[in-house]
Amino acid sequence: DQFTKEEKQRNFDFYEPMTVHESSLSPSVHAILAAELGMEEKALEMYERTARLDLDNYNNDTDDGLHITSMTGSWLAIVQGFAQMKTDHGHLGFAPFLPSTWRSYAFHINYRDRLIFVSVDDTTVTLKKISGESLPIKLYGKDCILETEVTADIV
Repeated sequence: DQFTKEEKQRNFDFYEPMTVHESSLSPSVHAILAAELGMEEKALEMYERTARLDLDNYNNDTDDGLHITSMTGSWLAIVQGFAQMKTDHGHLGFAPFLPSTWRSYAFHINYRDRLIFVSVDDTTVTLKKISGESLPIKLYGKDCILETEVTADIV
């Protein structure tokens, strides 16, 4: 949130083509940023790279063990990338999209003593508070109160 979308785009366009993504940390960060920039194809490519790093043995090193950072990166690419979960000045927000080749995704988060279930399909995003107090959130930039459940059409 300290940089404009234009600054992020300019830096992504400059650095990503020269990045080899051999680090298990690299693809997930690029997936998150590509998703934020509306670059669905690149976000999905980077997500698949982080999710499949060990399954496809991209770096020819799985005999040395698994990349736990890549496993975590897969989750982050979905939550902070495709679901666009952000916290800004103590406020939680989402602006999810569904990659065109997917049918849905869902996850749980714990945020400030609240358990929240997030579900995204081809038409709807649903946020359901499982436990904890009500919570002010932003959904696609609109202020909402998550008492039990908030739904919106995918933008």
